[in-house]
Order: sequence, then structure tokens, then C-alpha cells
Amino acid sequence: CGPLPQAVVSTQSTGTALYRDFYRELDWTCRSHLLDVTIADARRKLKSEFLKHRNVTDVRVIDMLVVKGRMSLEEFHHFWAQSYNAYAYFDDTETQKRIVKEKDATFLDKFYKSSN
Repeated sequence: CGPLPQAVVSTQSTGTALYRDFYRELDWTCRSHLLDVTIADARRKLKSEFLKHRNVTDVRVIDMLVVKGRMSLEEFHHFWAQSYNAYAYFDDTETQKRIVKEKDATFLDKFYKSSN
């Protein structure tokens, strides 16, 4: 029972280090991937993603989440993940609003609206 608290402390520190690395990387990622997301919105989303898992206490699950996070960070840094992968994290960006508006503005939609 002795090693468990030390393991929990070490996993918390790796999670904190991952958050710090993501936080530092966000500015470069948003600019290099040409995302139309402000840095403040990206950081807010990053915080919400980490807070979503704040109640996880199992060391193995925390380690798995940290490994997945490191993989995502590396994928965005090396351009293995494309811009549309980053947009999956955001609900309503300007690009997504424009795409929805364009989809709503098809010929048939305009025709149906004009006939009413």
C-alpha cells in the first residue's frame, strides 16, 4: 500500500507536465495549422478537456490518458494530424459556421425558401 501514493503523485505530475506542454504548444499549433480559433478559445478548450478527467484516480487510466495526450501533441507538432483533426475539438468556429451556412445555401434550399 506504500507505493500507491507515490505513483499517484508521479502521475499527477506527468499530467501537469502534459498540460504545460500543450499550453505552450497551442500558439504555434494554431498559427501553423492556420486555425481560425483564438488562442484564448484554444486554451479554454484545453482546460476543459483536462478538467473533464480530473476525477480519474486509477493510476493506469491516468497513464493511458497521458500517453494518448502525448501522442496527440506529437501528431499536431509534426503535422501528422491535419487541421480538420484540430477542428474536431471545437464546436463552433468561424470556419464551421461558414460551412454550415454554405450547406444551408444550396440551390434547392434557396428554391424551397423562395416558394413559401
